[in-house]
Amino acid sequence: MLDRIASESAAAWYRRLQTREGWAREALEGYAGKTARFEAGLLALSLCVESGGWLAAGSAAPDVTITIEPEALMASLFDAQAVLRKMRIEGDAQFARGLTEVLTRLRPDPAEDLSRWLGDAGAQRLVAAVHAGLQALGDAAQRLARQGADYFAAENPMLVGRQEFARYVQELAQLLVRLDRLEAKVGAGGADGA
Repeated sequence: MLDRIASESAAAWYRRLQTREGWAREALEGYAGKTARFEAGLLALSLCVESGGWLAAGSAAPDVTITIEPEALMASLFDAQAVLRKMRIEGDAQFARGLTEVLTRLRPDPAEDLSRWLGDAGAQRLVAAVHAGLQALGDAAQRLARQGADYFAAENPMLVGRQEFARYVQELAQLLVRLDRLEAKVGAGGADGA
């Protein structure tokens, strides 16, 4: 039941994007009649390609099953290609490739949708503010992660910071060079005495 609702919602959203993007329908036309199932943790969507390249909720047995790691979905908010790196395909790989190429290129235009209620200028400002807020949130998360790592490296002697580790690697490389030289001297001295 929940999968069906999710599939119908996703199909309706993609159909709306396909209305504006004719290239997406053209790219999927050759896959008419095929069904794909997307699985990400507890969520599963089934999408089928209808005649004309339109996407709809699918109910037939899938021609391909695409399994996506749930953490890749969150990463895709900041990097659209993150999902592609963390997916497993079972079935018709050519259909999977064509479908995922179209789905990753289809992007909503929130400013266009909001302009009906806020006007063009208001919609552009709101979208710019949301983008700036998301960027600031991402930057803050990176700083927090970096500061947390530095704190744990300073407080726990078992953990080492990047700079300290780089210094250790450099010292180790120098010791290995010295050891090689010493072995060469000892070997040369032993060969002369024999």
